[in-house]
Amino acid sequence: MQVQVSTLSDPPLQFMRSLLWELYELNFRYELYALDRVIVPHLWAASDEAQIARQTLLYSIFPGESGLVMWSEPLPQDASDLGLCAADMSIALPFLNKFRELLAAWPEAPHRLQFPAELDDKGNTAVFELFTLAARFYVQTAFDFLGRQPSLPRTFLFI
Repeated sequence: MQVQVSTLSDPPLQFMRSLLWELYELNFRYELYALDRVIVPHLWAASDEAQIARQTLLYSIFPGESGLVMWSEPLPQDASDLGLCAADMSIALPFLNKFRELLAAWPEAPHRLQFPAELDDKGNTAVFELFTLAARFYVQTAFDFLGRQPSLPRTFLFI
């Protein structure tokens, strides 16, 4: 999206939405990255291979191949583009399992985070419970380290 400097006194609404989305999303990603490096530094310092594996795991929580780079992925156009926060559980599940895997290495992680979630034919209650557990554990742990509520994807706000 190209925006003329002359329009910035009254910026286009789509530009503002895109900018705010990107800033909020990146803040969540960078906080998660920083927390992981502080909480489990041994997983980042063990070896080059271990560091790459941890970084790959972190990046796999988010859709696309951008990692932590700004504006390298298009603004999501619908709920299927939201990865971890997708409304469709079959779309969100791979991202949830990666998030769960990352958190499972943190001290005092609930034992249930050691096991991946699977879809079932019974409303996926177990998947939602795992997501709720992971989200609550993340928020509390982040608060303990940051001294404030972390930046959160919109779905976390309903947990």
